[in-house]
Amino acid sequence: MTSKAILLALCLPCTTAIASTTADTAIWQYRVQAGDTLWSLASQHLLSPSYVPMLQAQNHIANPYKLPPGSVLNIPYAWVKQDVADAVLDDMSGKVGAQGRNGATLNLVRGQHYPSGTRFSTGSDAMLRLKFQDGSTLVLNANTTLTLENQAYYPSTGAIQSQSQLDQGSTGSSVIPNLLMPSRYRIQTPSAVTTVRGTEFRVRSESREDTAAEVLRGKVNVLGQQGEVDVPAGFGSRGTSGNGQPVALPVAPALNGLPQSSEFNPPPLRWQAAAGETGYHLSINQSSSSQALLLERDSASAAFFPPLAQNGKYRLTARAINAAGLQGFDSQREFTLRAHPLPPLLVASLGPQQQRGQSFTLRSSADASHPAWLQVARDPGFQQLLFDGRVAQPSLTLKLPAQGAWHWRAASIADDGALGPYSDAQTLVVTGWLVLPDIRPDALATRRYPLPDARYTLSLRRAGQAGAPLLQLTSDQPLWPLRDLPRGRFAVTIHIDDNNGYHAEEQYPSLDLP
Repeated sequence: MTSKAILLALCLPCTTAIASTTADTAIWQYRVQAGDTLWSLASQHLLSPSYVPMLQAQNHIANPYKLPPGSVLNIPYAWVKQDVADAVLDDMSGKVGAQGRNGATLNLVRGQHYPSGTRFSTGSDAMLRLKFQDGSTLVLNANTTLTLENQAYYPSTGAIQSQSQLDQGSTGSSVIPNLLMPSRYRIQTPSAVTTVRGTEFRVRSESREDTAAEVLRGKVNVLGQQGEVDVPAGFGSRGTSGNGQPVALPVAPALNGLPQSSEFNPPPLRWQAAAGETGYHLSINQSSSSQALLLERDSASAAFFPPLAQNGKYRLTARAINAAGLQGFDSQREFTLRAHPLPPLLVASLGPQQQRGQSFTLRSSADASHPAWLQVARDPGFQQLLFDGRVAQPSLTLKLPAQGAWHWRAASIADDGALGPYSDAQTLVVTGWLVLPDIRPDALATRRYPLPDARYTLSLRRAGQAGAPLLQLTSDQPLWPLRDLPRGRFAVTIHIDDNNGYHAEEQYPSLDLP
């Protein structure tokens, strides 16, 4: 295993911080204010006045009562007043856990304090956010294990010292700059030590030999086997690529072409990839709670198909990944899912259906337990409505007042009375008795998905029976001729797939096939 240290520092105009990779040798560079003496400094900031002689000698001060305003004193952090500090659980979602120093399982409660030695873990699609005494935060992303080590608070300055061990996974940190005394914030992985004083950054333990550091604000000093290099904000470093040299982070992806709403679940989220984007790190949150993580994935393509539990507003966060494997700046978009309840299954045809008579019969999966809302209109925009009402039976016949084209569609009604998405619009052409109609075979139909190469697989099971499907048929169209289907009462499942990894499953209540 190679040894490597990464030092991150925010350059502040009024004070600077110089630190080694160990906390014991860290130096606070204090800028002298008018009226300061070594004794007043000791009274306010140091553990004991006994440090005054050592502080005087270390800084070559002739008179401890006369300090030039604006001069800088080097004060070891170890001499500064400090209290033992805890981390507070600020937020969490998904499967998370914690163990005490003795290995005992701890209950996780928002607002509760957790001391040094606590080991936190997150599962798939989970997150946990800790807040420290100075307001800085540490987010554990999915599949991450981190142990709190030394945690100290400097009460006279409001600064903190936080040390943590990241065994696996990734973290995101936002460290609040302290203008008087820079806080020291360190995350150690099996292959690197990252020390921070006022910045926003991410650390990932890719393997025991590889740590990725990505800096969004602040400054990085990388000290590794290849030497020492400064990494400015907007750049990152990988332990096993590019000899640790800084690489520009990808800009926030534009997400051009991303839909604002979807009536399909999973929503087929696609956008246009930009040059240099080799992949994406993607996450989904409910828009009402930006930190309540629902899903987190990496994708090699400019697409994301997140299966979501219910209708609502969601937020997609995407960051591009470059050829070095570094993740860039976040881009966020909100979208609305309105996919439930599913439209009813229909008996329809491929293309417009023709008939001589002026009666229209709707046959669908609607019944008293699963009612639907039917619209029949003269125009394809459904503005000139002939019928606009509830249907609670599998078959309904309406009298059409005239010949010509009629358009119809149906949506399911939710328990709260809200309508789900409509089915594909169907067309019925009444030709009259003097014209020979083009009669197309009836088919069991579902809606078409907005996928260029979609495949639809119909599975039928006898109602009330488990086991393998009685029949499975795959088609590139979302309908199956009734002549190819058995008669009887069936539970229906439809699988929708494409060539790019999309998969959806629609389950319908039992219906009778004639």
